[in-house]
Amino acid sequence: MSSRVSRKIASQRDKFPLGMAFALCAAGMSLGTGARAEESEATLPTVTVSAQEDALAPTSGYSARSSRAATKTDTPLNETAQSVSVVTRQQIEDQQPQTVSQALGYTPGVYNAAIGSSTRYDYIVLRGFNGGMSVNEWLDGLRLLGDGEAYNALQIDPYALERIEVIRGPDSVFYGQSSPGGLVALQSKRPLDTPLHQIELGVGSNNRRWAALDFTGPVDGRSDLDYRLIAKADAGDAQQSLSRSERYLLAPSLSWRIDGRNRLLLQAYLQNDPDTGYHGSVPYYGSAVARQGMTIPSSFDDGSPGDGMSRQEQLYGYQFEHDFNDNWQFRQNARFQKSRITMQQVYQTGWTSVSANTLGRSAIAGQEHGDGYAIDNQVQGKFATGPVNHTLLAGLDAYRMQNDGYKVYGTASAIDPYAPSYANENITFATPSYFSHRVEQAGVYLNDVLALDQWRLSLGVREDHAEITSATVGASSQASWSGDKTTRRLGLSYVATNGLTPYFNYSEGFDPSASYYTDASGKVLNPQTSKQKEIGLKFQPANSATQLSAALYDLRQENVAYYDTATLSYQPVGTVRSRGVELEAKTKFGRRLSLMASLSANQMRILSGSNVDNTPFGSPARMASLWTEYAFDSGFTAGAGARYIGPQWADDANTIQLPSVTLFDLSLRYELGRFDPSLKGASVRLTANNLFNRSYVASCYNSLVYCYYGSARNLTAAVSYQW
Repeated sequence: MSSRVSRKIASQRDKFPLGMAFALCAAGMSLGTGARAEESEATLPTVTVSAQEDALAPTSGYSARSSRAATKTDTPLNETAQSVSVVTRQQIEDQQPQTVSQALGYTPGVYNAAIGSSTRYDYIVLRGFNGGMSVNEWLDGLRLLGDGEAYNALQIDPYALERIEVIRGPDSVFYGQSSPGGLVALQSKRPLDTPLHQIELGVGSNNRRWAALDFTGPVDGRSDLDYRLIAKADAGDAQQSLSRSERYLLAPSLSWRIDGRNRLLLQAYLQNDPDTGYHGSVPYYGSAVARQGMTIPSSFDDGSPGDGMSRQEQLYGYQFEHDFNDNWQFRQNARFQKSRITMQQVYQTGWTSVSANTLGRSAIAGQEHGDGYAIDNQVQGKFATGPVNHTLLAGLDAYRMQNDGYKVYGTASAIDPYAPSYANENITFATPSYFSHRVEQAGVYLNDVLALDQWRLSLGVREDHAEITSATVGASSQASWSGDKTTRRLGLSYVATNGLTPYFNYSEGFDPSASYYTDASGKVLNPQTSKQKEIGLKFQPANSATQLSAALYDLRQENVAYYDTATLSYQPVGTVRSRGVELEAKTKFGRRLSLMASLSANQMRILSGSNVDNTPFGSPARMASLWTEYAFDSGFTAGAGARYIGPQWADDANTIQLPSVTLFDLSLRYELGRFDPSLKGASVRLTANNLFNRSYVASCYNSLVYCYYGSARNLTAAVSYQW
C-alpha cells in the first residue's frame, strides 16, 4: 500500500511540469501588448486615495479606506461598526508570505502558527478560536469549500491576491456558516484598464526558487474588455529534512463592460500542488523542554521518504452586476470548484517508554475528490424615508460540497529523533474505509443601514437551512443533521466630522459543520453557535493615511468540540468565552515613513463541560507587532518588524504552558532605475523572517504528544521587472 500511494503521488509531478506552466503563460504574453501597449508609457498606473475609495480597486500603501467584505456593500471602514483589518498588496509584496496565514502575522486578533511551520493549509486562529484548515476563508465573496473532517481543503496563493480582509467576530447574517472568531476574505487581483506587466524571479532558504508573471490591461482593439493573466511556479524544500513543496498556478480573468448598466467578470483559478510540504509534529518533552538533556532539532522529520500529499484545485466563476438605475443594483457571484488530494503520512505518536529515545509511529493514507458550487444573489438599493437615508441589501446564497474518498490507517517502525534512520520502516496498512461527506446550506438575508446625520444604524437578519451527511460505505448507519437557524446582527456608530467613530456591535454565528463529527459513542455533535458584543472606537481623518482603532469584545461559543487523537473521535468541551481588547494603528509620516502596530490581549475560559474555568489550548494570551518602513531618496527602501507571541497553554487541563517568544523580520528593496535609467521598472528585494533564527515551539494540540516547531529563519531574494 505504501509504495502504491507513493507512486501515485510521484506521478502527479509529471502532469504539470514547470515548462508546461510557463508555456501556458507565454501564450498569453502577446495579449494586450500590441500597438496599443507600445503607445503607452512604461509607467505603473497611478492609484489615487480618496474619501470614497472603491473597495475593489488596487490599494496604495498599507492603508485601505473601505471594505466590501464586511457588509457586502462598498462601505468606508470608519463607518463599519465592526473590527476589520486589511492586508494590502504592498504589505504582501514587502513581507513576502508564502501562505495567506503567514500574511496575517501583523494583524491584531490573529494567531497564524497553530500548526507551526507547516504550510500545507491555512490554519488561522481568530480571537482564540481555531477555524480549522482553510475552512474560514472566502474568495471574492464566496466560500472556499473544504472538508474539515478529511484532508480536502483548498489553499490560495498570496501572489494572486490584491488584498486580504480579516473580519473579526461571528458574521452569519452575511455569510451563513461562520467561525466565532471571524472570517478571512480574500480578494483576487482584477483586470485593470491600464496596461501593467510584471515578471519576477526569486530564490530563498531551503533551496526555494520561484518564477511568476502578472499581465493586465485592455484587450487589443476592444475598449470594453480588460484581461489579467497571473502565473507562478514555486518549489523548495521544507524546514524538515524529508519534506518539500511544489506549486504551479494559472489564474486568468476577463472583465467585460457589456453596456452602461451591465458588467461581467469571468475568473478561473487553476493550481497544481504535486507536494504540499510538511504536516508532522514532535512531542513536548524533547522540543519545548529538553528530555534527558537532549532536544530534537527543528529539522527532524517524523515521516517517511515515501510520504507526501498532492493537491489539484480548479475554480471557475463569474461576477455579474446590473444597474437598474443610479440607486438600485443586482449582483450575482457564482463559482464551481473541483479538488483532489492523494496523500500518505507517517507520524510520530510519542515516546515509546520513559527511558527510550525512540518515538512510536503510525501511518495514514488516502485519496479524496470533491466538487461543489457556491452562489450569492444580491439586490442593493438606496432610498430615503424622511430625513433617514437607507442602504438596503437583500440576498439569497447557497452552496453545496460533496467529498468522497477513502482513509486507511497503518503502523510504522519506531524512530530515534536524534539519529533518525528511514530504512526498514515496516509500513503496513489495514483495510481502507470509504466515506462520503456532503454539506448543503442555503440562506436568505436582509440588512438595512439607516443614516441620520452622523448616526449609522445597521440591522440584519438571516434564515438558514443546512443539511450535513457523513456516511461510511458499508456501514449500517450514517451521521447526519438537518435544521434551520436564525441569526441576527446590529451595529450602531456615530461618524464625527473630525474622523472619530465610536461604535457598538452585536452579532451571531452558526456553524453546522460540527455535525460531520461524532463523539466516542458515535453520537452526532450539535451545530456550534456563537454570540458577540463589541464596543470600539475608530479614528480615520479625511484625506489621511492614518487609521487607529480600539475594540473591546465579549464572545461566546456553545457546543465546542475538539478532536481526540487517542480515540480518533471528537470530545465535546461545552461553552467557551473569549474576552479581549485589540488595538491597531496604521499611519504614514510624510512621503517616507510608514508604520503599522497592533496589540491583542485575550482571556479565554471554558464555562461549561470539561475543564471548567481553564483556558483552551492554542490561544496566546497576548500578542503584539510593529512594522516600520522608510523610503530613501536613493531608491532604497528598508522595512523592519517585530512580532511578540505571548504564553499559551499546551492543553485544556492547563498543566503545561508554552513560553512567549519575540521574532524579528526585515525587508530591503532597491529600485534599479535609480542606479541606471535604462533599468527603470526593475527592482531587487531581500526579505528575512525570523531574522535571528529563534527556535521555538509555536503550539501544542491539547496534549504533550503533538507539538509544532515554529518557522526557522527564512531568507528570500527576488528580482522583478515592471512595465
